[in-house]
Amino acid sequence: MSGVIEERDLLKVQGAQAAAVRARRAAPAGRSHEAGAPADARGGRAPRQEEGVKRTAAARVLALLEAFSRGGGALTLSEISRYADLSLTTAHRLTHEVLEWGGLELDATGRYRLSGKFLELASTSTRALRLRESALPHLVDLHRVTGLTVHLTTREGGEVVYLEALRPHPNYTGENRMGGRLALHVTATGLVLLAYADPEVLEEYLDAPRRAFTARTPTTAAEIRARVEEVRRRRYAVAEGCLAERVGSVAVPLTGEDGRIENAVGIVYSLGQTDPRRLVNLARATADRISESLLRRDARPDPRTIAYNRRKAGLA
Repeated sequence: MSGVIEERDLLKVQGAQAAAVRARRAAPAGRSHEAGAPADARGGRAPRQEEGVKRTAAARVLALLEAFSRGGGALTLSEISRYADLSLTTAHRLTHEVLEWGGLELDATGRYRLSGKFLELASTSTRALRLRESALPHLVDLHRVTGLTVHLTTREGGEVVYLEALRPHPNYTGENRMGGRLALHVTATGLVLLAYADPEVLEEYLDAPRRAFTARTPTTAAEIRARVEEVRRRRYAVAEGCLAERVGSVAVPLTGEDGRIENAVGIVYSLGQTDPRRLVNLARATADRISESLLRRDARPDPRTIAYNRRKAGLA
């Protein structure tokens, strides 16, 4: 197989598509999409409105916005209706209200996508975006050296959240994109974040059901405990074939300015095409440089971060 294999590819096939087919088959004929809510992009289902419970206007707007994380990017009005579990009439009205407010963009194909207004709002107070600002120049350097997909992640509940994702294929829209989510036990960054989380976080995760994506996915409590202990000993994680058969990833912990480990730096690679030990050393050096930049608390962002953001926005 040529090119770099993305860590998210198998998930689309085994998760969202299969779950959507099962949902359609299970729904009785003649019922609306609200009776058989579609699968989301991580293999789950869109929240259903309980019978007899009327959602508030705010809840409907939030469901509409959440539809874009479930649908994976640009959506038609019908897709918004299905993913948000809204009637087509309600979806049309709310979509155009959010569009007029500036929260959505409408492209030439009639699809809607979230606008940069949400990033603008979040950037005023979000710690994660400030971390990304400090880390980005070092992640760019790592991406250039390896030519591979590079991640900066954090943990929310039982999921990895991608704060940044630099990859050879910029149009990729899978879950390991910026803002995407994946289960902790299937990625190297997830195993690192589990290893350095509070003990009750690990126990809670082990008590919850876990999905196997390949024959090599660790799913039992014993398997995951063993992986976590290995990460603590080595101070890095390797996950090969856990999410997709021919894809591996390595990750190292990132120490914050307060000395806590709440983030990880990861690299994704195709099995058999590189030495994971080399990638671990490169990721570790990058994490060290990011930690040093956080301690310096520079008032102004690194010029490389400014240049990258301008290029991404089409301003340079």
